[in-house]
Amino acid sequence: MSETAHQIAVEQQVVDRVYARLEVMRAQTRQLDAEGHRRASAGPVTGLVERDAMVLRAAARLAELDGQEEGVVFGRLDFDDGYTYRIGRLGVRDEDREPLVVDWRAPAAAPFYRATPGEPLGVTRRRVITCAGPRVVGLDDEVLTARDVDGVVGEGALLTSLTRARGAHMRDIVATIQREQDEAIRAPAHGVTVITGGPGTGKTQVALHRAAYLLYTDRGRFTDGRVLVVGPSTVFTEYIGRVLPGLGEDSVHLRAIGELFDGVVATRRDPAAVARVKGDLTMVRVLADLAWDTPPNAPDRLRGLAADDLAKARVEIRRRCEAGGVAVNGARGEAARVLAELLGGGEVPEAFLNAWWPPLTPQDVLPAQDGQWSVDDVPLLDELAEILGRPPEPARARPEWQLRELRSGARLAETFVLSWSLNDGWQLFAPGLATPMASSGQAIDHNGYWAAQRWAAAIVLREGHQVVSWVDGFDPYGEEGYVPVLAEPLPVAEAEDPVDDAYLHVILDEAQDLSPMECRMIARRAAHASMTIVGDLGQATHPLAAGSWPELVRRLGKRGARTLDLPTGYRVPQVIADFAARALAPGIAPTRSFRPGGSLEIRRVDDLAEAVAGETGTVIAPDHLAAALDAVPVSQVKGLEYDRVVLVEPADIVAAEPRGMSRLYVALTRAVAELVVLHTKPLPENLTVGGPGAD
Repeated sequence: MSETAHQIAVEQQVVDRVYARLEVMRAQTRQLDAEGHRRASAGPVTGLVERDAMVLRAAARLAELDGQEEGVVFGRLDFDDGYTYRIGRLGVRDEDREPLVVDWRAPAAAPFYRATPGEPLGVTRRRVITCAGPRVVGLDDEVLTARDVDGVVGEGALLTSLTRARGAHMRDIVATIQREQDEAIRAPAHGVTVITGGPGTGKTQVALHRAAYLLYTDRGRFTDGRVLVVGPSTVFTEYIGRVLPGLGEDSVHLRAIGELFDGVVATRRDPAAVARVKGDLTMVRVLADLAWDTPPNAPDRLRGLAADDLAKARVEIRRRCEAGGVAVNGARGEAARVLAELLGGGEVPEAFLNAWWPPLTPQDVLPAQDGQWSVDDVPLLDELAEILGRPPEPARARPEWQLRELRSGARLAETFVLSWSLNDGWQLFAPGLATPMASSGQAIDHNGYWAAQRWAAAIVLREGHQVVSWVDGFDPYGEEGYVPVLAEPLPVAEAEDPVDDAYLHVILDEAQDLSPMECRMIARRAAHASMTIVGDLGQATHPLAAGSWPELVRRLGKRGARTLDLPTGYRVPQVIADFAARALAPGIAPTRSFRPGGSLEIRRVDDLAEAVAGETGTVIAPDHLAAALDAVPVSQVKGLEYDRVVLVEPADIVAAEPRGMSRLYVALTRAVAELVVLHTKPLPENLTVGGPGAD
């Protein structure tokens, strides 16, 4: 059995105990619920209050236990005094009240987020445990001490092996790697932080750990989906999607560039020439012209107005609306006024307006080519959504009795409300809830108003409010009931200003490839957000990629940034890293690789298909050859890594796009152990000068 398999088995034993204990806790909670109901049915009316308290407590506990079914255990801390804690989504104790899992919010769990190699807080090893339901599927260790630690797996095993392979000198380098990464993870949340580094420097791991760290240190600000992580492709986001749940964080929004516009999931990239056109800022004006243009199949006559008159009317409508900041979908009223003026007064027929100025979606204005969106279309759809805007909502003020007649569902109660239900007896609703907080059952008759009010008053008192009297009102379902007059009125929640910016921190991974239009799309989501920008200019392949990080920061609408560099590579073997560096663009410094071992083989072959069939590992090929060779398209591998890579036809990769050499650099650095290069055509000149396999 491998060391990884052995360590997974060790953690699986603990996780099995945790799940068994959870079943016991569920059974105990159900007993509490049953006991609450038993006391209510066996005792006086006053026992209902005790019943409600027990039932509510049981329901809340069951909801908590059921809601934490996925990934209950996600971490482990080993301390230098011999203690070991498992960290999880909720605290679990065994039958002897000893902790099986420490709640991540507890002070004892703080080192899971805060310990560093420079300040380990007594931690020798931090382990991330990845589970699929109750099954342990992955482990990743980080060693925070110079002492030897047994059973290290994952990233920690790699760094430990490097240390042992190179001795004391390498131990210093590994400490440097960890310190560089830790400084980036814990950089201040405000403003813009740019984290740069070449292949194998741990940029993506740093970005995701940074998200977890920000959530931990300022949960009140960043929780509930206020952090957005953007990656370059859906393949990439699936690859890293397990990391944040593994760190105990599942409230982060993780999106690929092709998923940022709601309702569209795009994975196909356009050819470089098309991507250049779609990514340029001139598209803003082109899209505006399309949005204000006459829709297809719109009528071209209105009484005495001909097609030319209607076209001129559209120009005037657009002029007035753009001057007043009115979007296309909000311009229907202005359209009616302009047309009425041209007609000399009178109302414009509603049927004509419906056809001539209909509400539009971005998909109406920019149809998908062959029914399929490309990644480069997504920022265009997002831009159109901004240009079109939403149609104004019609005012619908109705009296309460009409609302009760027309309403089909429950609303939230605005205060305490007491009402009668045929099935559940008297029910007490609480502020902010659509379902009752307590029910009397049949213990109080439907005519027992005074008894019901006394019962309800006791529950309201338990909530910290004294009832003075009762007045008529309505429950959340519109049924008549009684509302308490309280000794001290409930606090009135202040109306919040509408917030268009859902995100308060945005993390961009592989950011070097963002086009100007993609930057506009992200900037709309991050107008008031702090940002973490992660990337490597040496891997920039988009024809309109920014030439520098300050330029990219400006495209995103931000001013200035702090920059942290990760110059040390430890995943790509040195022999592969040195060969790949020949494909780097001029002016880009190569990453210093300190990983020994690895193998590089370059072979010219007569038949690619035959040669690939005889290889093992992940095949990476030019996009036009990928399907035939059952290979991963080279355009989809950014951010990914594989043990053994078989790279096919470098010359075609370079020739396919303006930044083909950068694309080749990306492909060459995907291997973390072995790289085989197969080619029928001559290799690019950069790779042949003094290199192995030269023609």
